[in-house]
Amino acid sequence: MKKIVALLACVLAVGAIVAAQQQPPAAPAAAAQAAPQPPPPLTTEVQNVFNAIKGNITRSAAQFPEDKYTWQPTPLVRSWARLVAHVADDNNGACSALVGQPRPARLDSEDSSNSGANKMTKADLEKALADSFALCDKAFAAVTDANMMERNGNRSKIGTLIYNTSHINEHYGNLVTYMRLNSLVPPSTAARGGK
Repeated sequence: MKKIVALLACVLAVGAIVAAQQQPPAAPAAAAQAAPQPPPPLTTEVQNVFNAIKGNITRSAAQFPEDKYTWQPTPLVRSWARLVAHVADDNNGACSALVGQPRPARLDSEDSSNSGANKMTKADLEKALADSFALCDKAFAAVTDANMMERNGNRSKIGTLIYNTSHINEHYGNLVTYMRLNSLVPPSTAARGGK
């Protein structure tokens, strides 16, 4: 039995040596050409994340039924309409200063069911949301690698964009929960084929 195992080991070793000798040598020029590319600028990286969140929020607002826009899971949290308006307000507040425009009037004007957002139509809220995203697109165009560290109130310009991107992503999480509570599949899940 030991002779068979030793013979088998020798056959495998010889086979591995022969196979290795038949491999063409690696081309050194190809390895040198495959040098890693530098990452994109910070402003581009932040904008890429913002754009993904923007798409998810926009698709969520379009997907949610209009007859449920004033729905809220409990009286202690915003309605769907107020949450969409709050995202628009956040975008407007962060991005208007970066493009040198006055901040548009707040949509989610009152912390109650009497908020003006609850009285807006789905189409009006979607337009306000789209307008706020367009304002932030202008802000991203205005913030460059050369000026991103300039002050914008209490933050740098890039800090303002990072904060707003992070903040609206938190609210996308709220939207996902509201959608799940209404048996809807969120856009970020649907894009992956999830349910």
